[in-house]
Amino acid sequence: MDDLKQELQAKVAEAAQSAEALAAEDRRDDANLEKIRGNVYGIFVSVLQAAEKQSTDEATRRTFFENNLERIPSGWRIARQKAEERGDTVRLVQEDVKLAAIDEVWQAFRELWKA
Repeated sequence: MDDLKQELQAKVAEAAQSAEALAAEDRRDDANLEKIRGNVYGIFVSVLQAAEKQSTDEATRRTFFENNLERIPSGWRIARQKAEERGDTVRLVQEDVKLAAIDEVWQAFRELWKA
């Protein structure tokens, strides 16, 4: 669990650094997308912290985290679908960034928490 938290915290820092660099280059749209990516990682750092507070049992923590990995992005998938239906390309790209980040969280979860 600690390895996963460290990996996600590193991704938060990396996204923040990237967003700052992009903003310095006056690439505000790209910087905002990096901020969104960082926020997704940050959400799951918070979920890990909540899991730690809930239980000392590793299996319970893992179940809690995994349930949130399923639950939280379900709203993003719905928002993406609605954006696609409305032709809202900005929102569509934002939701795609969130969903790509969640795929990375899943991958890290599987690799680092022996899923």
